[in-house]
Amino acid sequence: MNEKFYALPEEKQSQILNAAYKVFATNQYKKAPTSEIAAEAGISGNDKSLGNSLWKRDGK
Repeated sequence: MNEKFYALPEEKQSQILNAAYKVFATNQYKKAPTSEIAAEAGISGNDKSLGNSLWKRDGK
């Protein structure tokens, strides 16, 4: 996770994590599409924006 994720309200963080748990429960971790996580969490946007919002990137 990165500082953008931790800057979100706790309710939004929980919403994203709970959505991820649901998606991971039905897909292998590496095959769990971020688009499904975003949809389950009620987040609009594309896969890349969700990833950029949540995970650290090297060199950034």
